[in-house]
Amino acid sequence: MTAEQVAIHAGLPLPVKEEDLPAVQEAIASAQRRAAAYLGRPAVPTEFTQSGVVAGPSGWLLGQDPVIEVISAVPEVDQVGGYPTGRYTVRYLAGLDPAADPAYAAALDEWVIGDAAASPLVRRIAQSAPGARIISKVNVEGQGVDYESTAPAGGPGSGAAGAPPTLDILQKWRQVAVFQRPGIGPHPARTGAAWWL
Repeated sequence: MTAEQVAIHAGLPLPVKEEDLPAVQEAIASAQRRAAAYLGRPAVPTEFTQSGVVAGPSGWLLGQDPVIEVISAVPEVDQVGGYPTGRYTVRYLAGLDPAADPAYAAALDEWVIGDAAASPLVRRIAQSAPGARIISKVNVEGQGVDYESTAPAGGPGSGAAGAPPTLDILQKWRQVAVFQRPGIGPHPARTGAAWWL
């Protein structure tokens, strides 16, 4: 997604003015951060460096997923003895990959562009553009026109003109965080905890 795409949806004149570009880019970055927080993982491929990694039976045991590519794996050496520790410092790319999943790319673009266009940062620019008057309501019989002040009519997902979609558009790719201690837990008969068949 680009500043120009957001500008088109927000009703800004093209090309985006140099002084307006940082605000539009921040609105895009903010929408991407919100998407990543909702998804529970990076919304786009992101590089990570992780130390103290051990190799598992099916590959590296890394903290982020899905792993797209392992860039490097450097063996770690004990600081005092100088011998290999069996652990590695791994640089890798992880996160959802819009380039590999067109459906996800479309949903992410829809969310980020819509949210950025509805951002107060971008709406202030749209309101201050010369001659810009964003219509929110038109009365035919009464011949009245209402102009929006700072936000699109209706809230996110309301279906109103200019309203951004909700984060539920990304629900299919959301990762629900679950924590489980490593290893096998004790049998309930050993702990005295109640258990059912």
